[in-house]
Amino acid sequence: MKGSFKRLNNLFSPFVHSKEGQTLFDNTNRFARISYRTNTYIKMVSRMVGYIPVTAMLRSHFPFVLPDAEAPAFLTVEFTNHCNLRCPYCPSPLGLRKRGFMDQSTFSNLLLQVKELGVNRVRIVGNGESTLHPAFPSMLRAIAQSTRFVQLVTNGQRLSADKIDAILTAPVRLLDISAESNDKEGYERSRIGGNFERLLDNLKRLKERKRNLRALTLTNIRVMLRPSERANEQKILAFWRGYADTVMPQYIIQDKLVGDIDPDVYISAQRDKDSYPQCTVPFKSLVVYWNGNVPLCAPSSEQTGFPEGIVLGNINETSLAQLWKHPTLRQYRYGHRRRELNKIPICKSCTSS
Repeated sequence: MKGSFKRLNNLFSPFVHSKEGQTLFDNTNRFARISYRTNTYIKMVSRMVGYIPVTAMLRSHFPFVLPDAEAPAFLTVEFTNHCNLRCPYCPSPLGLRKRGFMDQSTFSNLLLQVKELGVNRVRIVGNGESTLHPAFPSMLRAIAQSTRFVQLVTNGQRLSADKIDAILTAPVRLLDISAESNDKEGYERSRIGGNFERLLDNLKRLKERKRNLRALTLTNIRVMLRPSERANEQKILAFWRGYADTVMPQYIIQDKLVGDIDPDVYISAQRDKDSYPQCTVPFKSLVVYWNGNVPLCAPSSEQTGFPEGIVLGNINETSLAQLWKHPTLRQYRYGHRRRELNKIPICKSCTSS
């Protein structure tokens, strides 16, 4: 009985313990990732119903129970890789990639190809802060006309009145705001260049404007959590609940490329092992960088050491529909589905899933 309980607990807990007694984070445990965010996921899914097919929602987490799709479940778009913050666990401050803003020609091609491929969900995020793009409001409205469900991830520091209105009226259906700690010292320790009071003011303004417009945007705060905060985790989450519709814990796992390892971050259970996680990424998404380049996957940069990873092509030369069927991407799908490790060479010890 005790052994069965332990196995059940391991299934629904993202935390595992090494032989050395370290608390490791298992990023590949899909059931655990859903279970500790259940309430948030339920509300997110309720907003997606009617806009995103059920099969696409299932494919985001459990693609191996379905055949390969004709289009990605979602597309991740990077308006820019410039950022106004220098979070110590993020690779952005290292400037490994050339910085820039998506130009109008690339953006026009993106809009056309999103429609042609029939992508139902677009996530606006990337290795930078999207709200820094000079044309952010107009780009947001345009992309919302090209797909059925827009999700935006932001650090919330640049949420001016015009940007808030653009978000709520485009509409962005899911707005993710990244935050940390529950006080000024804790927040600004990690969000270097950010201001705790400014974020709170922006969140209050957003909440009030949302109420006045009766906007249906679901606001979600992603609270980045460190091992040192485990004892106060519920208190930290409770603090942010007054500023958004939902709050979701997100545990900080430092990327391999980010210089020295921060001692106050979770270490991945997959790190430095001869393992090949059965990754869902090739089955569900494509990433479009600000310059139009489309990598095999974002983690391929970390795995290969090349700033943009393995680049499949560029949307100014090759369509998203063609890139989704690219031979290299199909090879990696086959390798992960059949567990033929020689087909997925860069995936060894990867922490993505």
